[in-house]
Amino acid sequence: MANILIAVSGSISAYKAADLVSELGKAGHQVQCILSRSATEFVSPLVLETLSGRKAPSEQFGPGVSGTEHIDFARFADLMVFAPASANMLARLALGLADDLPSTVALATEAPLLIAPAMNTSMWNKPVVQQHLATLIERGATVVQPASGLLACGEVGMGKLAPVATIVAAIEAALRPATVQDLKDERILITAGPTTTAIDAVRYITNHSTGRMGAAMAEEALRRGAVVDYVLGVDKGVVRPVPSRGSEGRLHLVEVRTAEEMAAAALSKLPTATGVVATAAVMDYSVASPSASKLKRASDAIALDLVPSTDVLGSLKGAANGQWFLGFAAETDNVEEHGAGKLKAKGLDFLFANAVSKLGASGATGFAVGTNAGVLLSAKGERHELALGPKADIARQIWDLIA
Repeated sequence: MANILIAVSGSISAYKAADLVSELGKAGHQVQCILSRSATEFVSPLVLETLSGRKAPSEQFGPGVSGTEHIDFARFADLMVFAPASANMLARLALGLADDLPSTVALATEAPLLIAPAMNTSMWNKPVVQQHLATLIERGATVVQPASGLLACGEVGMGKLAPVATIVAAIEAALRPATVQDLKDERILITAGPTTTAIDAVRYITNHSTGRMGAAMAEEALRRGAVVDYVLGVDKGVVRPVPSRGSEGRLHLVEVRTAEEMAAAALSKLPTATGVVATAAVMDYSVASPSASKLKRASDAIALDLVPSTDVLGSLKGAANGQWFLGFAAETDNVEEHGAGKLKAKGLDFLFANAVSKLGASGATGFAVGTNAGVLLSAKGERHELALGPKADIARQIWDLIA
């Protein structure tokens, strides 16, 4: 476990730092929080102190502040995390200013920096902000890109603080020791996340997948030296991979929505791939004739005509030319039996089968949770049970077995 220094700057999303501190504490990390003066207008230091078990200061000078306290914080950190990082804080860090507690500590620390920006879209798009960000990346900082969505000001666009789960994953990736480069000669095509099918102009059908398992597989492959072509089905709450430092240029992300779009994007990447990892939760059916306009509410029941959607994995396997294939099967019943059936029917080299919860139930494996467990099967008849653990650990074990 690591010593993590969380620096909070002035942003409406500062309140989310409490969830971040809580999640890191649950993972066993030691967390120290420091705040800019403006951050105290958005989140109470007392909340962060309670969750971390340590005082959360915001002043460089004054009663009870030693002259070397900033050095103590700098030496404490195995990783310094700015979450949220405002536009003002990005400027301070890029220019090497030291006019408040977080920026002074950042200048004094030898720890790596991880930065999660949050601001209005107009501010985010300003060339000077992007220039400061580029400067920090060039110096080795890891940046967790902000999300797009409804902002506090009521506008919609890029600038929301990345989900806490994404920031936690980035922190874990930054802390993870260097991995053996046993995939450095591989170019891996990964499909991940859900697909959707439209009902009308505003409604659609999807599933509960967030793409976390695919992201974990991609992150581990990048750490091991692979180039990753990542085709992601996007929907609300989807998790994107966070490359480890130095591997950013080896991740090529394509975002799609439907099964047909996923198949087309994946097939375009297949010729250069040496292997395929199919984690995507592809909708088996699509609406035959979506309405181009919004359907109006009526008192009578309506029926949707569902037809089989494109078989993404089947399409890839049919077009394969020497690539190896790892499939994933999420099942509610007879998990291993159904997984073995899919392994044989699809002609795969490997398949990881795991349980998902039945309707109305919840569990520690499957969609929208951070943990997983299951069995890895191979075409040669090998069988490996993987015990419950974080999806990052499951991904590491799978790669250990097949790399």
